[in-house]
Formats: sequence, structure tokens, C-alpha cells
Amino acid sequence: MKLKLIAVAVATIISAPAFAETEASAKAGSGFKVETGDVSLSVGGRLQYDIDMFDGEAFSGTDDSGSDSELRRARIFVSGKIAKDWSGKVQANFSDDGSANLEDAYIQYNGWDGVDLTLGKQKEPFGLEEQISSKDITAIERTMITNALAPGRNYGVSLGGGSNEFTWKFGIYDRGEEGNNIATGFSGRVTTAPIATKDEVFHLGFGYTQSRLAGNTYGEADQRLELHTADEKVGSSSLLGESIMAYNLEVAYAAGPFHAQAEYFDGEVDGGNWTADTDIEGYYAQAGYILTGESRPYSKGVFKRVKPKGDAGAWEVFGRYSNYEPGADEAEVFTLGLNYYANAAVRIGLNYVSADMTEGGIDKDGDGLAVRFQYVF
Repeated sequence: MKLKLIAVAVATIISAPAFAETEASAKAGSGFKVETGDVSLSVGGRLQYDIDMFDGEAFSGTDDSGSDSELRRARIFVSGKIAKDWSGKVQANFSDDGSANLEDAYIQYNGWDGVDLTLGKQKEPFGLEEQISSKDITAIERTMITNALAPGRNYGVSLGGGSNEFTWKFGIYDRGEEGNNIATGFSGRVTTAPIATKDEVFHLGFGYTQSRLAGNTYGEADQRLELHTADEKVGSSSLLGESIMAYNLEVAYAAGPFHAQAEYFDGEVDGGNWTADTDIEGYYAQAGYILTGESRPYSKGVFKRVKPKGDAGAWEVFGRYSNYEPGADEAEVFTLGLNYYANAAVRIGLNYVSADMTEGGIDKDGDGLAVRFQYVF
């Protein structure tokens, strides 16, 4: 059914020229676009292939070394506008085994001044790093605390709007089943950018999320130490509880080729009648510099990926410190990275990852190397 939905959308694009005069365009890294009258449709996607090598207990659970590779993401989307007030998007992700899952599937009403109404499967508004697309984040992997507390994509309804200087979005979402009822969740995010020019950005943000727990368990507290194919995790894979609440603070600054961002998260799983409450806390700080002089673009509360100015491409270096405390356990990861943007579509990333964790009173450490080849179409 999911694949048929994609096929129908693509067929619509192909057949559109038969009904009206059309304009078609394609741009590296920005997909294929067809416009006819008041209808505009786009097709695009991304491929991300990763190779990981690691050594130490923090990654493999033993002192042994290991390596693995994977097709991290293979996505295709169809999005568009119908008349001036309606738009939508359908996006699917394909796995190595040939299966596909629906990432986005929503319609949006844009007819109100400064307010967008979105219905369907969408990304909940919580966290700066989470809101930045996986094709645009600086490091290969998002941080442990973002993966643990950001709700990701769910079915729901939201209202939002804004500009480069100010954004807001709030929504109610379906987080699964709690008995015979929906485990209802709420998420909201507000950002402001007192400075938002082409050459300089200063960003501040706040987010809040809460939800009843489907099955009275929370299964996102156990996290890999920012190396995706590694087996070892820190934290519990199943926390008993009735609900979860979390908030986060965001700050970011960019000036010319320099950019930096940091976030702090604090969450609590309410144990209800089963167990004590569990705190989930963490933060990260990241800074980067684009050696070839480009700036990291900023738009409506999120950063985009670097676009090279010349045919030789763009080079970027960065460092990131990440801390994560799920209950009584703790982990920290330091990442050094190098990115090469060959053009708007092709990017190669190299990350060195050094990790330490304490779980159940046992200390573990490890080192890893990750390589990503990315193509955006």
C-alpha cells in the first residue's frame, strides 16, 4: 500500500503535462520539479551508505574490534502544492531487505495568514538537531539525548508558522495504544533569531513534549554511543511508567564560515504505580568551521547543509561533545569530523568517535571511525 501511494504520486507528475502547459526543472540536490497552472509537484530523495569500524567495550561489549556497513537511508518523496492554499508530502524509506516504511504522509492547509495547519504523519516539533534533516546535520549521527527524547515522526495535527526571525509550532499526536485508547502526545517548539542575516545568525529555542506511554513502557532510553552499527547500548530498553515529559533549550550562532550549536534536555518517565520515576538528562555542544569560506544556511529555525561555491567543492571540520544520563547510567562521546561537499548533491563524511560509559557501576570505553557517502537527488 505504501509503495502504491508513491507510485500514484509519481504517475500524477508524469501525466500532468497532458492537461496543461507545464514547466519542468531539475537541480542537483533539490530534486525534479514540475509546475502547471496553480499546481506544483516535486520528486526527490537521498541515499546514505555508511561504513563503521570500532574497537572497545563501549561499542562491541568486549575488547574485540568490529566493523560493519549499511544502507543507512534510501528515501524518495513526492511533495507539492494544489492551488494556493493546499500542499502535501509523501515520503518512503527503503531497507536492505526490500521493505519500505512511510516516513511522512501529510496534507497542509496554508490559507490562513501566517498559520499552517498540518494533518497526517509528520515530524513532531522538538529539538534543533532533530528538526534539521538527516541529510543536513553536520555529524553522521545525531546525539544520544536527541535520539532518546525527540519523539520523531507520528500521526497527528499541528499548527505552526513564522519566519527566519521567529517560529512556532504546536501539535497533538498519536503515540500508539494505551489499552483501548490513544497514547496521546503533545509537542511544541518556539524559536527566535535576534540576528538573522546572510552572514550572521544567533538562534535561541525552547521545546516541550509530553505523552502517555503506549503499553506503559518507554523504549527509547537505551542508546548506541553515536555509532549506528555498533551493538552496545547504554540505558534501559524498557522503562515502566505511565507518561513521559521533557523540555529542551537550544542556542546556536553562525558567522561566516564558523558555526556552533548546543542543546540541553531534561526528561522524566513517571513510573506511576509500578516503579520510581526515571530521569533522562543530557546535552551536547558542537562547533564547526568551513575551510573553503562558505556559510551554513539558516531558514525558519533550522540549519541547512553547506552548498559549495566553486567546482572544487567545500571542506568542513567540526568537533562535538555529547553527554547522556539515563537514570543511574552515564555516557559521553567526543566526535571529530571532516566533511567534503563535492557539490550540492554529493557529500562524504568522516567521523572519529571516542566514547566512555558507566552502566551498572561498570566502566567501558571505545574508539570508532565512521564514513558516510551521501547522494541527494
